[in-house]
Amino acid sequence: MDETGGVSYKHVLVPTDGSKAAKRATEQAVELVKESNGTVHALYVMDMGDASFVAIPSDIKETRQRLEKKGRAFVNEIEEQAEESGVNCVAVVKSGIPENEIVEYVHENDVDLVVMGRRGRSDPDKPLIGSTTKRVLGQTDIPVRVV
Repeated sequence: MDETGGVSYKHVLVPTDGSKAAKRATEQAVELVKESNGTVHALYVMDMGDASFVAIPSDIKETRQRLEKKGRAFVNEIEEQAEESGVNCVAVVKSGIPENEIVEYVHENDVDLVVMGRRGRSDPDKPLIGSTTKRVLGQTDIPVRVV
């Protein structure tokens, strides 16, 4: 708790897919961390399982490079926004199953809070809460703020 009686978060994770919801989550995460002089962790997970369905084996390396470049751009946006607000930021691009990598990152980096969009780019029928968000909620015991 901080001096005002509110909860203070030192390490806040923002998983991103570059969606509008992820950008709104970033705004909230940066404000929360600014108050506590903490660190925002920006994470993009390359879902190579999806890539293997759309790319022929000889194109996997190229697909991976393209996804990594896209992910780097997404986390760099968060990093720039954090730096403009005077907030520390760690920007990471990983490969794997998004919800598993998010939960693993939480535990490996002592994350206090996850702030994520309620649905991202990969939810075409736009449910109230996206599948990745729903699975993260079910797999972690730390607070998750859904934006």
